[in-house]
Amino acid sequence: MKATQNQLQDLLELAAIDHAISRSKLEIEALGKDARYQELQVKLRGTSADFVAANNQIDALKLEIKRMQADVELVEKRVAKDQEALKSTSVVKNAQGLQQELKTLERRKQELEDQELDLMQGLETAEKTLAQVTQLRTETEAELKDVIARLEKERARLISGIELSLASRKQLAERLPEELTNLYANKSKRGVAVGRLIHSECGACHMNISATNLADLLKAPADELVYCPDCAAILVR
Repeated sequence: MKATQNQLQDLLELAAIDHAISRSKLEIEALGKDARYQELQVKLRGTSADFVAANNQIDALKLEIKRMQADVELVEKRVAKDQEALKSTSVVKNAQGLQQELKTLERRKQELEDQELDLMQGLETAEKTLAQVTQLRTETEAELKDVIARLEKERARLISGIELSLASRKQLAERLPEELTNLYANKSKRGVAVGRLIHSECGACHMNISATNLADLLKAPADELVYCPDCAAILVR
């Protein structure tokens, strides 16, 4: 197959455009694996779990405090009832029994109030934890939003570049013979399709060509296609 030097230069430019497009596509793919984006996603999931746990703990403590207060109220009612009974009884044995029960009820009330105080302190700690988790979650969401905006901006830039490159590629490919573009496409499936011959080095695979093979390449007519003996890429002399 024959090709003019201008066509070969266009082929090199075509390969450069294809390389740039492939690189941009890889960069777009890498955006989804951005380290900070993934780190913040993990952090946000963690704060979400902590947020739910803190709320559940607060709800459980409030329920327990409510139950404790109800128990205290029952004890207080029983104390009031026993005190009224004590005032109205004239039987010594009954009075002694009521006084003993009142002492027991006072101890029970004190125990319940101490437990309630512990629960109130636990609730205060849990609410502080929730406030901290909420703040961290808010900060994480804000930073994640900024990172996503940055990644979207970069993605848009890369996509725009690809679109421009594809337009340039189309114009370039239309100037080349179909036979040559088909050859280029077939060779591209196996690796780098075309490279410049620099001294004795193939610009596609970067292997040094032996003196014998190099002499044969240089002897070929200027408009005849020659290929790298190692990678079979089209060589532009």
